[in-house]
Amino acid sequence: MISAPVDTSVADGEGVEEALAHIGAHDDCLHLDAAVREDASRRLKSVRGHVEGVLRMLDDPNVYCVDVLKQVSAVQGALRKVSDGVLRSHIRDHVVTAAQRGDTEHIVDELMEALKYKA
Repeated sequence: MISAPVDTSVADGEGVEEALAHIGAHDDCLHLDAAVREDASRRLKSVRGHVEGVLRMLDDPNVYCVDVLKQVSAVQGALRKVSDGVLRSHIRDHVVTAAQRGDTEHIVDELMEALKYKA
């Protein structure tokens, strides 16, 4: 659930903790499904390893540009899968039940905000 916009221009983690402190501030009962959290965590750990591999490639002065582009594309694809899973979970678990909770307008606003970050 996204309750506050996260500044995507934050570099090197500066300000991330402050932004994350606002996530979930509206409703403590709305949480990311445990299975989705585990899947996202697993995928992101894999992405971390992949990014480290790309960094090692860049240490090689003979690295071919297209090879780097292919690996960056693979990282972007993996991040898209994480984003898709989290967004799907949010829609399934929170958006479709908003009317029952009586917070439809808030959830619609949140969804519109979340879609700004959808690649």
